[in-house]
Amino acid sequence: MKYWNKARVRRTMARGKRRRERMIEREIEVAELRRMYAKGYARKNAGLMLHALGIKRQLRMLARLSKEGAMSVSKLAKPFGITLSSALWYVHNLERAGLITTHKRGRIRFCVYNPEAPKELALWLRSRQPFDLP
Repeated sequence: MKYWNKARVRRTMARGKRRRERMIEREIEVAELRRMYAKGYARKNAGLMLHALGIKRQLRMLARLSKEGAMSVSKLAKPFGITLSSALWYVHNLERAGLITTHKRGRIRFCVYNPEAPKELALWLRSRQPFDLP
């Protein structure tokens, strides 16, 4: 028969706390996956892309990337007159929607336009009935 002493109570409490922390971490990971682009999930991706394209500055950044090619975040933000941190926020939104990809070389983060994502959005929109959006 096991006896409940201070050490056993402490271990049991610590085990429960670790279990709750792992559950919270898993829930956060699942929520993050729901908010990110994943190839093959057209409905979710369409919602993410439409949301990202609804912000004028992000749309203009995306147009600039598609026209001028890959560039650094600071070069991308220069004509908009915004700080680097707010430009990075817009870039992360575009990246989460799958419209661009970023690569870091040293201290410089480069943004590259993803031409496949708008094609996927157009294909999904063509397959829907008018006003039958999610």
